Amino acid sequence: FIMTDATSAPAAAAPGPVAGLGILAIVVVWVFAWAIIGTMLFSDLTLFGGFLLLWHWANLEALEIKRMPATIAGALVGIALAWQVVYLTQQMGSTGTIIGLLIMVAAIYLQIIAAIPFLFNAAAMLFLTVAAAPLIQLKVDFVGLAISTVVGAVFFGAAVEGLKRIAARFGPAA
Repeated sequence: FIMTDATSAPAAAAPGPVAGLGILAIVVVWVFAWAIIGTMLFSDLTLFGGFLLLWHWANLEALEIKRMPATIAGALVGIALAWQVVYLTQQMGSTGTIIGLLIMVAAIYLQIIAAIPFLFNAAAMLFLTVAAAPLIQLKVDFVGLAISTVVGAVFFGAAVEGLKRIAARFGPAA
């Protein structure tokens, strides 16, 4: 099925080898910083939310800040979709599981037809896929995962935008 919506960012040209090493060094520093800060704020089982959001935003949205709100919204929808199956199963047994799965199917359909792409987008499907994996779904604190995802988005969004401003100030004039 379709994994990106019509408003996804266009792909940028790949950097050269030297620029690639510079970018890698910056990425390593920021990922290390998030790991340190994140482990002080979140459990080991929820810290991945910020990293997963960064992966999606970098690879599918080309680090475009204007795509961050839809990325965050989609991620939270995906987390909620995974959570609701667990919740409904706990409340209603197998009937709740069936209802929860039907809700998931409806959400996937909305993403396929690009209805409400701000909410039902590639980020939603990525987070649904990961958060609904049994080893995660049965152990993760969904509220903590949602908070880690949003805080990670703010952290990485601020870092990337700050680096873009520094690069624009000190880089060659376009």
